[in-house]
Amino acid sequence: TGSWLSEPGTALPTLIALSLWGIGPTMIIFLAGLQGVPESLYEAAKIDGASNWRLFWNITLPQITPTIFFVLITGLIGTFQYFVPAFILTQGGPLYATYFYNLNLYEKAFRWQFMGLASAMAWLMFAIILVLTLILFRSSDAWVFYEVKK
Repeated sequence: TGSWLSEPGTALPTLIALSLWGIGPTMIIFLAGLQGVPESLYEAAKIDGASNWRLFWNITLPQITPTIFFVLITGLIGTFQYFVPAFILTQGGPLYATYFYNLNLYEKAFRWQFMGLASAMAWLMFAIILVLTLILFRSSDAWVFYEVKK
């Protein structure tokens, strides 16, 4: 049996599991969002006989949608920036199982010295992130609830 990083079937899941160690700051952001939910809303709903599921679905979730939106945007951008673990641990292997776009961009620029191509790849990645972010911002009016409407 080999290392988890040397098998094509387990290298990517291993890097995904490794990235879960970085979830701490996201949890702190969610905790801050949860602390912003007024306790009076829960008390009123409990008086009306709401179950825990109803409390979560009708009070907690709508109240933290701005936090969810922020985490979604920053997570999207962070996902496209995932580079260091794949570069240090696998260099894109085995059998290109962890050869991410950023690793390809890095190799084009600094290993093969194709700076023009690497620059174009970086701009393409920027454009993709921008389009996805704009889609999220446009759709946010339908699912992100703020206390004061625009």
